[in-house]
Amino acid sequence: MLIDGHAYTFPPLDAQAGYSSLAEKMRAVQRELGGHHQPVWRVKDRARAENSVLIDPETGEFHKVLWGRDNGRLVWTHDGETYTKQYLPPMLHNLEMPPEVLIAEMDYAGVDMAILHSSPHLGQTNELHRQATVQFPDRLRRLVSLPGAEIPKDVEAAVQEVERQVAAGGVCGYQFPSRYYWDGGYSESWEDGPMRPFWEAVSGLGLPVYFTLQARRSARSNLSNRDSYLEEHRTLGRWIERYPDTKVVITHGLQWLTFLEGDRIELPEEVWEVFESPNCHMQLLFPIQLGGIWEYPFKNAEPTVKECVERIGSNRLIFGSDMPMVGRFCTYRQAIDQYRVHCDFLSGEDRKNILGGTVARLLGLKDS
Repeated sequence: MLIDGHAYTFPPLDAQAGYSSLAEKMRAVQRELGGHHQPVWRVKDRARAENSVLIDPETGEFHKVLWGRDNGRLVWTHDGETYTKQYLPPMLHNLEMPPEVLIAEMDYAGVDMAILHSSPHLGQTNELHRQATVQFPDRLRRLVSLPGAEIPKDVEAAVQEVERQVAAGGVCGYQFPSRYYWDGGYSESWEDGPMRPFWEAVSGLGLPVYFTLQARRSARSNLSNRDSYLEEHRTLGRWIERYPDTKVVITHGLQWLTFLEGDRIELPEEVWEVFESPNCHMQLLFPIQLGGIWEYPFKNAEPTVKECVERIGSNRLIFGSDMPMVGRFCTYRQAIDQYRVHCDFLSGEDRKNILGGTVARLLGLKDS
């Protein structure tokens, strides 16, 4: 069984999508695009610009912009000029990814099942994903996710919502987003303090917990991007020590771009410490981070894939595509073929684990 461990469905990027207002939703979009590595350009002449036309890099303040569309792209106007970046692949001309489109892509690429992830800028998608798993119960599973910064404000309500979503069906895990510090203004780390009652309840549900680890990317942080990311690893390590029986998945893989040295990824020893727990798993998503630098079949990533297999074991590694965003750089089939066809050092058992076996065991599926 070929399982994509990391895919998306979402409503139009410029839709309210479960937020209290469209302005609130577009602030989440502005935060994502303003810190993302995809290039910005001016629409009238395609001249390159910078993320600073969205967010002031010195203060972290958001510029006042007017959102719109141009040729099926999301655009914004700032100081009389209109800009865009190809955050979504050009094929998504209505800025959305309906579940039917994902299923069609899965059929064409030979994918049997996909795990639906969420991200704040794509909307509050629990209900949308529930409907998708009802529509395609044999093809899609979903992760529940709540706005992380809101959880400490009413832990009881947050726990009840997770329990409600689990009871509604199709759930295979809980996803903790990466914006806990950014949106809430918290200085205390997320593994303890006001979050502890929430984690006690979630760990008691027996669900795998998916963590999206990123550098804080905040004007409030005086750490470098690398140090801030490693601090998140240490936070996760403390969380795992407290809940050693809970299965953990690090989404997206490690922050590969942070550790890029020339044409090679050089990982510090510290990143492997969380994997001393046998319950800590990791997704492998190289094209979505490095597709703007390396070409398919991403041969430069192969030493790191091999290192991950040697250090962690393929039985704890999970293929993920980041579909449809991966379409910026390669086809769905090519994202799979990185492991299905290439990486000659992988054994047949390694390929089976990475391309579905590991996830199948996490989900308790028979065909593992």
